[in-house]
Amino acid sequence: MKKGGYRLQPVLDVRERAQREAARVVAARRAQLEAAAAELARREGELGACRERQAAARSKMVGETERGAEARRIVAHRTHLADLRRREAELTAAVEEQKASVARAERDLDAALAALAEASKEVQVIEKHREHWREGERRATVRREQKLSDEIAAVIHRRGQK
Repeated sequence: MKKGGYRLQPVLDVRERAQREAARVVAARRAQLEAAAAELARREGELGACRERQAAARSKMVGETERGAEARRIVAHRTHLADLRRREAELTAAVEEQKASVARAERDLDAALAALAEASKEVQVIEKHREHWREGERRATVRREQKLSDEIAAVIHRRGQK
């Protein structure tokens, strides 16, 4: 008598593939989040450097003004400061945009983690069912073997009585 296999094995295979795919997506989302966070740190560093350049240019302008610099030098300093303030505004907007990207990457990672948890639960359900099925198969085998042993013992006993 041929022993049948686990009937839900195809379902388990599909769910295990879905779990592996969900794990791959989680890894990709983590990488995206790390890249977005690194880009945010880079942009914040650039903004900080711009603010430092702006403070240095402002103090230089004040120092030259106190020493009685020419009007054209003061105008050049003001133009330079205006350019630095414009650049600071651009960098601030870029930092805010990147913060939104980081938040989006965090939400994507959370969704991927939730999908992975759900896929893992689905695999566990089928695996639990398979374990119960295997236990039932084992019990049935033991019962068949016990019945066969009992029949053999009965035949031997009857032959011994003749």
